[in-house]
Amino acid sequence: MGPPRCSVILPTHNRAMTLPRAVASVLNQDEPDFELIIVDDASIDGTQAWLATLDDPRIRLARAERNQGPSAARNTGIAMASAPVLAFLDSDDLYCVHRLSVPLAVMAREPDVICTLSSARKQDRDGEPQAVLLPDIKLAPPAFTWAMICDLIGVEGTSITVRTEHAVKAGGFDEALRRSEDREFLIRVARLGALRVLPDILFEKGWSTDSLSNEWRGAGRDLVDYVRARPEYLGAYRKFGRYLATKVLMMHLRHRDVASLKADLKRFRAAGLLDVGAVRLWRDHVAVKRYRRAHSSAEALAALTGPPTDWD
Repeated sequence: MGPPRCSVILPTHNRAMTLPRAVASVLNQDEPDFELIIVDDASIDGTQAWLATLDDPRIRLARAERNQGPSAARNTGIAMASAPVLAFLDSDDLYCVHRLSVPLAVMAREPDVICTLSSARKQDRDGEPQAVLLPDIKLAPPAFTWAMICDLIGVEGTSITVRTEHAVKAGGFDEALRRSEDREFLIRVARLGALRVLPDILFEKGWSTDSLSNEWRGAGRDLVDYVRARPEYLGAYRKFGRYLATKVLMMHLRHRDVASLKADLKRFRAAGLLDVGAVRLWRDHVAVKRYRRAHSSAEALAALTGPPTDWD
């Protein structure tokens, strides 16, 4: 018997309440030829006891002795994977029934496509589902890379399907990052092949008050780590680096968090992200915001070839 068509990698840490639903959504796929690799990142909430009850032969388990974060857990899963294609799932999200079959069909049909991203249904903070629809487009490597750098296409870990060969060649996920690690991973993957963006809603994004994306006080520290991993934000795309920094500062203002605002002002200056005056910072922020709005439509993305020659 040969390897499965797809390896699903599910990292989890203290998500005993949501993990059973996530696992059930994988086992319910209309594509049965997969393996599910669950990496328990040192949970202490009963996750391990629940995992011990699973008896589906398609499930493989791994456990970290100490908590290392989602990137390290995903890399453990990548190292264990036996299939030619990888799909990822966060343990507070759910797969729709076609989550595997749709991207696998695309990759079988289009050998130059090494990665797909899909539309989703997301819960807002009130628990109401909202469809987040992506256009049906294909991006060549230069356009794929720029779309990731400039954040023209939303990225969630659960959305990513990628050929195993290229995930390994790109070096996996950066284990030093706590946030934006999925986007940083795709920037490295992008130079290796094309991206297919799918309009199909293939997963449901859960809302967790303790998720990293909702920990705004750590956003500045995580941005500095991200910029260290992607130095182009201090080089050719410095304007976008300033935009990312001012977004964080504006978030602190909305939360009236003066302590975090002061700490991140100091942090961003030390990192080189705030290297111009307030007027230039605001002008760059507005320019980038307008650029992203103008180039996020289906038509603009389809015409994308890479960064504009007059970016900075």
